[in-house]
Amino acid sequence: MTNRTLKTTTLGRPANPEARAHRREQILRGARACFLRKGFHAATTAEISAEAGVSVANIYQYFPAKEHLIRALIEEDLTSDLDLVDMVEMSGSFRKGLEMTSRIVIADPQVAQDSMLRLEILAEASRNPEIAAVVKAADERLVAAMGSLIARYQAKGELHAEIKPDAAARLIISLYDGLIGRVALGEQSGVELLTAADKFISRALEEIIIP
Repeated sequence: MTNRTLKTTTLGRPANPEARAHRREQILRGARACFLRKGFHAATTAEISAEAGVSVANIYQYFPAKEHLIRALIEEDLTSDLDLVDMVEMSGSFRKGLEMTSRIVIADPQVAQDSMLRLEILAEASRNPEIAAVVKAADERLVAAMGSLIARYQAKGELHAEIKPDAAARLIISLYDGLIGRVALGEQSGVELLTAADKFISRALEEIIIP
């Protein structure tokens, strides 16, 4: 038997990537639910495993520490935000794109819960420098994506040519973060404010120079 044959037979069947992705998603859903109920520090790994329907040992195979779960949740939220930015571009109009994505966000029953978890993440970031660094890196990626989108709509002539895309992107993201936070806290007017914000932002980018 050659070394190559021996190596092949002892490795066993390769892991199923789809099964691993599904299990990882199970764990993250369980973590979201537990963190929302009890916060990061009070939620235990045993509670997360029960919520997710997996063993504690299985969780550690994917996430060696609770901080790794938090990082993964931040990445998931970033992916969702970047998808919304893509939707604005695919709409073909910045104004229509904002209105469309806002309708999607408002109609999603998970928005309030997800927003509560984002507030929890920000609170943790204020105490934990490592989590703060992850939050900042995700925010920079989102700002860069939004800034690039604004620049492309400037090139099309829809937005004011002298607007600074990066500054405008930071203002827009900060505004929406605050409004979604109001929705998360149960303020009904938050939905109306979100709709009004779309019109305000569109008009500002079309007519007003943001320094």
